[in-house]
Amino acid sequence: MYTLFLDTHNSDIVLVLYYNGKVLDKLIKTSERNHTEFIMPMLDELLKKNNLDVKDLNEILVVNGPGSFTGVRLAVTIAKTLAYTLKIPIKTISSLSMYAVSSNKEKKLVIIRDLKGVFLELYDSKNNSLGDPIYLNNSDFSQYVKSHNYEDIIVENPEIDYNAVYTYSKTQKEANPHMVNPLYIKVIEALKND
Repeated sequence: MYTLFLDTHNSDIVLVLYYNGKVLDKLIKTSERNHTEFIMPMLDELLKKNNLDVKDLNEILVVNGPGSFTGVRLAVTIAKTLAYTLKIPIKTISSLSMYAVSSNKEKKLVIIRDLKGVFLELYDSKNNSLGDPIYLNNSDFSQYVKSHNYEDIIVENPEIDYNAVYTYSKTQKEANPHMVNPLYIKVIEALKND
């Protein structure tokens, strides 16, 4: 069984091809603002390199955010389209959960920074979320960490364990492709005036 993993939540485009639950191949490219230019050629390259056609895919796994507003939408849109047109299962994993399962810390505060603040979520040793993900501006985040004594449990930019990500995905339910949406935590500027 072939599973395709897509992630565009930050500056990297990540495509991983699994075969029967093990990483078969992966492509990673840093692309600050040109994800749309590279992702489809990368997908084509990944499939051709492994002598596969898109119709050989059996499952889609996509990071649905939080992260870059446009980046998250790109991977989700491609994943939804593939799942719907190929009539194959689709599952989501948040970028925060992906970082959590890639860390060996017991209790962990997983964070993803952007220019103005931090996305964060607290996890236990079994990678169960201990609350909803939130977004704090930089100064509020510093206060939050100090007031909770979380300095030693912060997980930021871990090396991703793609096998652990796949194992975690097996605990997630399949989604209707039409119901898969990006995970936005902070309110975008355009909506603040409404």
